Amino acid sequence: MKKTLAFLLCALFLLTSMPLALAQAELADDQTFTFASANDLTTLDVSLMNDEMSGLVMYAVNDALIRHEGGNVVPGIAETYDVSDDGLTYTFHLRDTQWSDGVPVTAGDFAYSWLRTLTPATGSSQVESFNSIKGAIAYYSGESTDPATVGISATDDKTLVVTLEAADPFFIESMARGINFYPIRKDYVEKFGADYASSPDKFIGCGPFTLTEWVQTASLTMEKNPTYWDAANISLNKVVELVVGDANTASGMYDLGEVDALYSLNAAQTLTYPEYKSKESGTTLQFLSFLTDEGKVMANQNLRLALSWAINREAVVKAVSAPGTTVADRVIIPSQTINGESIAAKYPATDGIPAQGDMEKAKAYLSAALTDLGLASADQLPAIRYVAMESSTHKAMAEALQAQWQQNLGVKVDIDIRPVPQAIGALLSGDFDIFLVSTDAGVDPDTLLANFVVDSGNNYSHWNNQEYTDLINAQAFETDFATRFTTLAKAEQMILDAAAIAPLWAPGGAYVAKDYVQNLSFGTWTGSIEFLHTTILAH
Repeated sequence: MKKTLAFLLCALFLLTSMPLALAQAELADDQTFTFASANDLTTLDVSLMNDEMSGLVMYAVNDALIRHEGGNVVPGIAETYDVSDDGLTYTFHLRDTQWSDGVPVTAGDFAYSWLRTLTPATGSSQVESFNSIKGAIAYYSGESTDPATVGISATDDKTLVVTLEAADPFFIESMARGINFYPIRKDYVEKFGADYASSPDKFIGCGPFTLTEWVQTASLTMEKNPTYWDAANISLNKVVELVVGDANTASGMYDLGEVDALYSLNAAQTLTYPEYKSKESGTTLQFLSFLTDEGKVMANQNLRLALSWAINREAVVKAVSAPGTTVADRVIIPSQTINGESIAAKYPATDGIPAQGDMEKAKAYLSAALTDLGLASADQLPAIRYVAMESSTHKAMAEALQAQWQQNLGVKVDIDIRPVPQAIGALLSGDFDIFLVSTDAGVDPDTLLANFVVDSGNNYSHWNNQEYTDLINAQAFETDFATRFTTLAKAEQMILDAAAIAPLWAPGGAYVAKDYVQNLSFGTWTGSIEFLHTTILAH
């Protein structure tokens, strides 16, 4: 069964709309786009990426089989693909394309990359993204050590065959939106070893741009890649990201014309720039991860429930969140649909968390927690440390939550603000009590819920519940959707009842750009901007 017609129409649209737009306006001689962002990327290693800014940069300096652009699945290195009649086998036919050094990109580069991600020794936290592929779970869990058992095969340099465990209507969309499906050059990994992807000279991509400079926590520079297969339709010659943690400083730079755009505006900045453009909440969920390790203060379930139910999410969203942000009362978010129908609406959780919280319930949970711990009052609780990333938005959210917990429960929470790489390091090493996690919920509810199974690399709370894990595993290859989503909703309720995490909101996004910046838009991975086809008009 061919799945190429709509795909090729999308390609035709992208290839023809760009030159038309350029013909209607005079372009600036200097096609350089400079923007300010609060956060730096954390890694250039495709297998290890799990954050927004790394995803944004990788989208520009690498290319996948297919992409998600402008709300559509569009061709990347795969010129076409076929799907077998039973929906189990996807065959991707690669176009002629090159890495930035002129070496041909092959199907083997994709097979190597994906299998490297799935190899336990790699330590990727993104293996669940590949769950629907045959043999993937058994391979990354160590049950199988033979890569030949995984349904990923390069039959020749131009053909990649992917076999699924069961037909998955979300597979193509998940691939297009995912940030871990890019190719990797094996010779670079072998040459640089542990230092692979630690700097631009130890990384190579095949995307529209090449990363030429990365001054960590300060700036990065990308230049147009002349070997890119669609280079003729890339107008920008250079993209510069300046990492500016202070929102006021960033605004000053924009006002002075030192940057062309501000990415990820906070609520206060949208008042300063009423011309901002926004994105409604999409497939991202932000939630609090509570470290549940034995001996830690947040190991107490009643205390976790107290903190979750004491949050007036609606008030925080109105005060500090970007436009388009919506309160999340559960883990399955409204944007996830099947056959055009909201999965969350059709398979509701039995006991979601009210948008304004429930202070009476929160106080009852706190009382139970104090009894559990043998304490007389909340001020006797051990120190609770909320580790936050160094950005004005994350700081504002942390302070708003801190104030609510103090006011509503009398519980004191200390905020520990760290630069992004150190903050993420604390999350990965379990050096926190509370951490605000922002992650792509994907198009399939399984994408996020599978993160919390026993020993998952994304299970930052270390909440190890075998019954929950069994439910997630049971639904993974269920072909009856009603059974599958009912099982997922049951698992979701378990994690809400345990308060291993506290879902907060599905963030929207806002950015502002000068009038001369054209064809800039929001993408799908945590609201990242898409600048691949941006142009700079004469000004």
